[in-house]
Amino acid sequence: MQYALYGKSPHSPIFKSGFLFLNIDETYLSRCIELAKQGRGHVSPNPRVGAVVISENGNVIGEGYHQHYGDAHAEVAALSSCENGATRGSTLYVNLEPCCYIGHTPPCTDAIIGAGIKQVIISSPDPNPKVNGKGISKLRENGISVSIGQLAEEAKYLNRGYFSRIQRKRAWCAAKIALSIDGKMANLAGQSKWITGKEARQIAHSLRADNDGILVGRNTVQLDDPELTVRMVEGSDPVRIVLAGSGKIATNSVIARTTSSVRTIMVVDLTAEIDDKLSGLELLRLPSDENGIIDPQQILRELPAFGIQSILIEGGAKVLSSFMAADMLDEISIGVAPSIIGQGISPMEHFIPASWEERPKYRLKSFHKAGSDFIMTYVRGE
Repeated sequence: MQYALYGKSPHSPIFKSGFLFLNIDETYLSRCIELAKQGRGHVSPNPRVGAVVISENGNVIGEGYHQHYGDAHAEVAALSSCENGATRGSTLYVNLEPCCYIGHTPPCTDAIIGAGIKQVIISSPDPNPKVNGKGISKLRENGISVSIGQLAEEAKYLNRGYFSRIQRKRAWCAAKIALSIDGKMANLAGQSKWITGKEARQIAHSLRADNDGILVGRNTVQLDDPELTVRMVEGSDPVRIVLAGSGKIATNSVIARTTSSVRTIMVVDLTAEIDDKLSGLELLRLPSDENGIIDPQQILRELPAFGIQSILIEGGAKVLSSFMAADMLDEISIGVAPSIIGQGISPMEHFIPASWEERPKYRLKSFHKAGSDFIMTYVRGE
């Protein structure tokens, strides 16, 4: 069985970052990343992984991806899609180092060795201490050529939550902000629906589907009464997280009324008293400071225990400011609409940097137009 790659020959050029390139390895690794994306919302806390098998004569003979947590990993799925015996002498491409230990499934390295693969090309090592180079070593010890490092940045970003949980012991934290061209996210009354248009909102829903959790403050629940689900694109609903130190949110809010259908966590102070009508909520109790602020870093450190490796913050200004003050915002996506709000609320109006020199700095990751709006995504760093 042969598969067409994007409907083109394996030697057809493709574009990357606006430049033409002919690197066949990057072409197939890019395909692995695209396959891996199909597992979003279904594989966490496992990483998203895709794999492609290429025969000795350069044909794509199999591909697969990790579809559900506990199911076959990408490498096994790709090898299983090949005809019997076709994998002998073939090359396997995969965006993350194959596992080499027994978990919910047998080691992928054993499947690769047993399939007679002669070469494995990997984008990134797996930071999991159970793997972290051991998978590569095992393959090499069994006579398989291994190369690593192409498209590493893209592969790591794909699994940013997984890498953050393992390497930094906390969830990855992104924020989505819709702004007017005068930099306001709401008017003085807190009204913010809808600043951006349909196309930008579709991207916002895609961001929701791309993260394990979505976090808002109590005021956002009160003012906007959001549903916080994925509706405008295909994808699974993230876990809803409400930061409400006092434990008080409206019992007739959409979130309070839908806890049986959408998993919801409320982050509250250690002494918060919860209304009996708020059933179905999971509670994360943490200490607050003298101003009633719960440490954002502590929240992010606790969330992996709930199976949450990445979150998207959707407001409001106090929540965004507190996470910025704690230097916990890894990524910010801003949708700018061609409208003016005038007097209103700025997203970081409660944040005061220690000094001009110490103000947080971000670098532009992407920029594109969505309808009449512009979407910019920034990641932490100079």
